[in-house]
Amino acid sequence: MMASRIGILILAFLDFTRLFAPVYGFKHPQVYRVPKHQRNLYQTGDDFADLLKPFTGEQHAEPVFPVQEPQPKPVQVQVQEPENEPVQDIENKPARGGLREMFYKQSCPEAEKIVNQTIHKHFQIDPTYAAGFVRLFFHDCYVTGCDASILLDTTPTGEEVEKKARHNGPLVRGYEVVDDIKTELEKVCPGVVSCADILAFATRDSLVYSGVPSYAVVAGRRDARASLAANVEGNLPLPDSTAEDNIRLFQRKGMTLEELVVLVGAHSIGSAHCSVVAGRFHSKEKEKDIDRGYWLKMQTMTVCQSESQDVPFDPYSHHKMDSRFYKELLTNKALIESDHNLAREPRGNSMMKKLVDNQAGWIAKFTNAMKRLGETEVLVGDQGEVRKQCRAVN
Repeated sequence: MMASRIGILILAFLDFTRLFAPVYGFKHPQVYRVPKHQRNLYQTGDDFADLLKPFTGEQHAEPVFPVQEPQPKPVQVQVQEPENEPVQDIENKPARGGLREMFYKQSCPEAEKIVNQTIHKHFQIDPTYAAGFVRLFFHDCYVTGCDASILLDTTPTGEEVEKKARHNGPLVRGYEVVDDIKTELEKVCPGVVSCADILAFATRDSLVYSGVPSYAVVAGRRDARASLAANVEGNLPLPDSTAEDNIRLFQRKGMTLEELVVLVGAHSIGSAHCSVVAGRFHSKEKEKDIDRGYWLKMQTMTVCQSESQDVPFDPYSHHKMDSRFYKELLTNKALIESDHNLAREPRGNSMMKKLVDNQAGWIAKFTNAMKRLGETEVLVGDQGEVRKQCRAVN
């Protein structure tokens, strides 16, 4: 009898919420759907809705949002003063290479905000910029140091520049965004913010859109006055590099095997050209070490209609930084050979096993490794210059 009365009361309450929801503010959850005119922009359906605003850290098999149109706001970069700490201590907080946090606090206070707002604008159109910026930043820092040499189209000597000597073609993702950021900064603070620092800030903000918590970026880098194709050879990992080759490359830059393994996890976002990876799946010798099902999929090239087409490194979450990517590497499903080789190296394999189910731990290590990478062989003080345009020396 008591149960019946309770059931009646519950039903009555539900009827009440339906009748008076508009008055008392009750809302029933509804699934947000991307408008039809926005679908298939990137060959996606309704799940593309979660890419229209910064990643919140919550993961769902099927993203659910309120019924109203999303109103994304720029990711807020934490640049405020820490409480109870004198300003002068922050201003002179050194990092490796003489860089420091809040470098532009006096000379261009809005610098990081302008970078952030411009990144936000571009990400509403194309969320795939994150992988492009990580790649640009990595390649820039590993050729001659984090000096924006990768951005140059020409140099005074007329020699071939770095971007034309890449092993898999020009790096085009992100250049136009850097140009846009530089234009906005020159309006407010002409000749102040270097292109090298713009690239560091933009890479951080791009990663935030892919699920990485915001982190402080030291600044004070100066821009190189040259960019030489000859510097590329031997200073960048290749798609078929052995684990030993990549370990030595990182050690030359003062970085560790663990940092190499952690940064390889950035391949959880982004893609590679079919022309770069296809050969490995047609090799009788190399196919033996690849998961049979994965090999069949790639060997028949069902995902590649042309050599210029891109294939995602991680088909499950290629827009979000995700430590489960290591599972693909550990089960012989790496897209590129260098990742496969690192996963088979005993120490690298052991490290990946510890990271695969530890998203928070991996992200913490990843942000620290990115900070270290950004301090590699920088130009500071009166070295180099601050370019007026990022694609040409002054």
